[in-house]
This record gives sequence, structure tokens and C-alpha cells, in this order.
Amino acid sequence: MRISDFIQKVLIEEFREIQQDEGHHYISYSLVCQGIEFLGACLDSEPFSAEGLSAGRFRRAIYDLFPTSYRRFNQGKGRPFDLYENLRSGLQHVILPGKPIELIQQSEREKFDANHLEVKEIRGIDRLVLVSEELFDDYEKACKEIIARIRDGRLRGWKFEGDVLTTG
Repeated sequence: MRISDFIQKVLIEEFREIQQDEGHHYISYSLVCQGIEFLGACLDSEPFSAEGLSAGRFRRAIYDLFPTSYRRFNQGKGRPFDLYENLRSGLQHVILPGKPIELIQQSEREKFDANHLEVKEIRGIDRLVLVSEELFDDYEKACKEIIARIRDGRLRGWKFEGDVLTTG
């Protein structure tokens, strides 16, 4: 499967099915974090399997491909609401986000009286609220931007030649 097809079929369609059709919003946060890192890997010149590049890849994808409203939460280790440290790392390593992150879905917005990317006091501490469907919408746009860059030649080279997935 070519990389553009992989992004469309797996990173967008299969992830959307898990989140929206099957209703697995919590699991979708972890998958989206993995997808964001993959998109960042598309932007560098290192092999997809290169080690030690997770933070840089995740941060670059957020900076280059997501709306500017995400940038204030993409500032680096030790920042209170850093998406890499508190969302991606927590979900990938122990399947729990850091304490300053509140993961909700669209149907819970009224309960929390909160919007996507809003910092709000919840259960006694300030938390960054992420709404799964809105995160997915921004993620899908980022995926489509990578596909567009591959198709129009802005991203090219050995990483984008041949198949990236030979199963499924």
C-alpha cells in the first residue's frame, strides 16, 4: 500500500471508524497521537523506524500541520499543558494522560461546560480539555495536508516510493 493510501485508509478511515462508528473515543486519543507522530515522520528525512525522534516528530506535526491554536500547548517539556509530554507520552507508555489533560467527547461538553483546547478548572485543578471529535477533525485535516504535499511533489523522495504496508 502506498503511503497516501495508508494515510487515507488506516490513519483516517480506520481511526474514524474506531472513534465515531464504534464509539471508542478513549482509544482514539492514543491512535491519533501515534498518527500525529507518523505525520511528523513524513516531514523529516530520517527512516520511519529511526529511534529517539518521537518528540521532535510529534511537535513538528503539531506546529506545521495543525491550527495555530495548538501551538501554545506544544512548547516543550515541563510546560503545564504540553501535548507531547502530557498526552502523547502518557497514552503511549501507560495508557493514561497526564493529570493536566481532560479527555472528553462532544456529548460531554455540556457536562464539563468546556470547549476543545480550553484550560478550565476541573476537579480542583486547571486542565487542558480535549474533545475527541474536534481533535480528530484537526488530525484528519493534517493527514490530508500530507497527502496533498505528496501528490503535488512538495514531499518526495525515498520515503514516499514503494509500499509502506504489505499486509491488510
